[in-house]
Amino acid sequence: MLRGREREQATIRALIAQAKDGRSGSLIIRGEPGIGKSALLGLAAELAEDLRQLRGTGIETEAELPFAALHLLLRPALDRLGKLPEPQARALEGAFGLATGAQDRFLIGLAALSLLTELAEDGPLLVLVDDAQWMDRSSAEALLFAARRLHAEGIALIFAARDTFEAPGVPDLRLTGLDRQAADDLLRDHAPGLGPAVRAQVLAVSGGNPLALIELPQVPDAQEPLPLPRRIQEAYEARIAVLPPGTQTMLLVAGLDDAGDLDGVVRAAGTLGVGAAALGPAERAGSCPPRAGGCPSAIR
Repeated sequence: MLRGREREQATIRALIAQAKDGRSGSLIIRGEPGIGKSALLGLAAELAEDLRQLRGTGIETEAELPFAALHLLLRPALDRLGKLPEPQARALEGAFGLATGAQDRFLIGLAALSLLTELAEDGPLLVLVDDAQWMDRSSAEALLFAARRLHAEGIALIFAARDTFEAPGVPDLRLTGLDRQAADDLLRDHAPGLGPAVRAQVLAVSGGNPLALIELPQVPDAQEPLPLPRRIQEAYEARIAVLPPGTQTMLLVAGLDDAGDLDGVVRAAGTLGVGAAALGPAERAGSCPPRAGGCPSAIR
């Protein structure tokens, strides 16, 4: 359950309803780490569970690889390349290393738009891109090109990004801290046993940041003047320190995985003698932030 964010939830609901009605739209959800961008993408996915969905993410270590993020997003739709106009299909094939030839950025942007439109021929389409600020520039240009040209295809395209992501021409939805009541409700959800003094202290220090509200009760002496990201990191460290050694190893492997590939994480941990069951204690302790495969270092 999302606390607060009524305006933001209404905006997302309207965008999805619009796509179901055959009209398209795009949106960028912006804000600082932990402010709830990924949670709103998750809400969009739930609201559109009956729609076809494409999900992608910017990966920091792939930010210098041209078209890496676009490939990650469009890979499930590459079987439709034959439906595109030939120049566009060739351009996208060249971008993804499926053919040789010069890379025409205009044609690649058109191809991305055409491929999304082709998918939407089967019914409304929801496209979600998390951590857009870490997309490689070529992918960002192609997707923003498509976002600015959506019209009546039945597509909802939603990005989540920090403020460093430049996207002229695409509507913004900027997140700030939760209001006092929503912040207090969220804190009671996750730390019901806090005394009044500690509760007031956490509310003041968090600035309404949802991740901080969830994690700061785990940090001793949260009143010390440390930057908020460092406080949250300490909270994760305290939570992880009491987990079994095998679970800590699993979380370390997950933290090194940028792609969010849970199967890959489990296979890698298996080479270290740690089985998939080691994830159980982390899940029960709430030590994994809500990203596929993303454990302690995934404080986005």
